[in-house]
Amino acid sequence: MNTGKQLLKAAANHIGEKYVFGAIVPFENAGYKGPWDCAEFISWIVYQVTGIKIGIRGLEAYTGYWAKDAAAFCKKITVNEASQTYGAIVFRSPGYKGIKIGHIAFSDGKGGTVEAKSAREGVCESTIDGRAWEYGLLINGVDYETNSKLVADYHIPPLNFYVKSPLMKHAIVEDAKKRLSRLNLYHGVINEVYDEETAKAVANYQNIKGLVVDGVLGKDTLRSLQVRQYTSIEKNMLWFKENFEAKIKAKLSGTPFDLYLIMAIAYQETGYVWSKMIGKTTVDDLLMCCTGDTLDAPNRSAFPTNKAALLAHPDGDKMFLIAREALKNVGRWEAAYKKLYDTKPDKFCHGYGIFQYDLQFFKTNPGFFLNKEWGNIDKVIEMAVNELKAAQKRIPSYRGKTTLTVTEQIYVAIAYNKGTADITKDFKQGYRNDAGKYYGELVYEYYLLASAL
Repeated sequence: MNTGKQLLKAAANHIGEKYVFGAIVPFENAGYKGPWDCAEFISWIVYQVTGIKIGIRGLEAYTGYWAKDAAAFCKKITVNEASQTYGAIVFRSPGYKGIKIGHIAFSDGKGGTVEAKSAREGVCESTIDGRAWEYGLLINGVDYETNSKLVADYHIPPLNFYVKSPLMKHAIVEDAKKRLSRLNLYHGVINEVYDEETAKAVANYQNIKGLVVDGVLGKDTLRSLQVRQYTSIEKNMLWFKENFEAKIKAKLSGTPFDLYLIMAIAYQETGYVWSKMIGKTTVDDLLMCCTGDTLDAPNRSAFPTNKAALLAHPDGDKMFLIAREALKNVGRWEAAYKKLYDTKPDKFCHGYGIFQYDLQFFKTNPGFFLNKEWGNIDKVIEMAVNELKAAQKRIPSYRGKTTLTVTEQIYVAIAYNKGTADITKDFKQGYRNDAGKYYGELVYEYYLLASAL
């Protein structure tokens, strides 16, 4: 019996060969060496190894034909199952989630692929994560092995824009339209809406640049276009990772949390301010300036609700001076905070450190604030991890778990933010920003971006 590993080995023998969008392949020629299109490559390999023709009509292979043939020749599995299976197929049919062009690849059983990917990359090894897939396939009559050591947790990637109803909207789309317009590829209205005209312009750009031609504004296309809003988030997260990865991993040892969750929370909590400081000051100064949250009564109910409440507490007078200094420091980078410092003498910061430890804990942990320990990255990482542990315990079904999926980690982050999390609902929980996005949604978005770096 043929095996999935045989399919994978046969495909790997062609790594480095040329890709041409729409290439026609001689399926009977066992010595063919390209060029390939994605469906032609998979169909040719399957036919050469098994003698079965799938996804082929006449001289053409096509993902649309694969979608039609799957019921007769294959067993459908999840993308996660395909990720763990040597030689399984990962698949996206034409039209899935509004993406007009389909795609198909072999899974290497380790979270990667072997595929005819694009004109720029040719036949290559690539990744499953960070890309849009619909389902997996196992070919009937082929014996497959599963890699039980791989923990697969596939999700549709964030900041992947495609045509759907209702139409997707984002400031990143507007920036991309401006860049496409300057290249004389987009001639429509410059706004945040990702519509059919935008998708066509993106597909034309992808074809010119040798990218995967799918009309999806995703990671590779955003990088190629140098869309500032996207690339700046990547740049900032890379800086954070390069500076703090080793310290974070040391504190995470023995916990069910990973580096990407910490990166996502750090960016959600204070990325708006520390991203402005990169390359302009020292790391020590950057950490000290990561303060904020000046809301007081009636918009705040936790201690201290205002200046008077803080002054009434032991050492409150010392803390008020430190809190005012913190407002002055962050005001060096954020104009709104500078204005508050200059015009509102009773205003002060309630949030301290990259992970925003709240001043309500001054009652139980005064030393952290009085000694300005939010400038100690080891200390704030340790405290954030401890807060995540406590948040995990507040979700009954997660108590005692030594491993957590990405989804479960995001629910813990929601509980970290708002005290509790409803795991029967989606990520629209926690703090809601002015754009209408919730803490859970944003942390999830940043998590996936961090994991794709």
